[in-house]
Amino acid sequence: MLEPTAIMLHPPLIGRISLESVGSHTDVASIDLSYQTDGMAITTESSFARVADSVNEHIGTLEKNIIHIERLHSEAIYATSPFRYTQVLRTREQYADDTDAVITKARSGLLAMERAANDPNIHKGDRAMRGGRHVALARKLRDQIEIYRKMEREQATRNRDRLARLYKVACPSASDVEIYGAIEDAVAGKALAQKITEVCRPAEARKVLKDVADRQGDIVTIERTVGELTKLHVDISEIVNRQQRKLDTIVVSVERVETSRTLGRFSEKGTQKRAQTGHRRRTWWAILVAIALVIAITLATTLGVLKSQGRL
Repeated sequence: MLEPTAIMLHPPLIGRISLESVGSHTDVASIDLSYQTDGMAITTESSFARVADSVNEHIGTLEKNIIHIERLHSEAIYATSPFRYTQVLRTREQYADDTDAVITKARSGLLAMERAANDPNIHKGDRAMRGGRHVALARKLRDQIEIYRKMEREQATRNRDRLARLYKVACPSASDVEIYGAIEDAVAGKALAQKITEVCRPAEARKVLKDVADRQGDIVTIERTVGELTKLHVDISEIVNRQQRKLDTIVVSVERVETSRTLGRFSEKGTQKRAQTGHRRRTWWAILVAIALVIAITLATTLGVLKSQGRL
């Protein structure tokens, strides 16, 4: 039974084979610009925050599901009975389907956040804040997808090794070249199967070959998932790069505005200082002229008095 974190609250948005449908060819401009995700419209900072929290929650669920899927991979590899093997695979597929839906919802939220973050009608500072949170969540989702992809690759390798051991048990005389060739190529696989039926008892051969066929099909499923995750990783990386470029542009623009304001304040202060200096100079000149006039009047008066007394 799935744990509560993995139970789907909504029907799956995509199937196991359709992760590529959310690949790197999505045109953001072609999506309705109502900034909606899961029926929630992004019109205010609080609604933007709610969508961001929802995306973060989806990423958290993805992280937990990856751990569960990895555990189920290990159980499938070491399952000794066909019934247990089938049961584990069924449970793992449920987790995988739920994980696909979680990734789709997280990506949908990121696209809605991206459009809202780049809304030309809001202030550049608000765009920078929204863009910063958006790119941080996009990176977080990309990192989890990379962890998922790496885990699936490792499980494909483990499955190959398990398959090789089954072949070796069934046909000890088979070489490693024959065995791994049979794992990778259908024609080589038929040749090795024929060899196994010739050297083993028929009943035992059928059992081994049935187990081999099931596990070989599982390898194909895992590798298909790896391919889909690779495309999705490229897509999310493009979202990160696209938003980061816009965020850098906004930051540079804001810095230029702040620089211009700072230079303007310096220029205004310089103008005021020059005006004050000019005013002080004019005041001092006026005082000097007034003193000079007083001195001139005093001298003229003194000379007039001296002449009238006949002293000059």
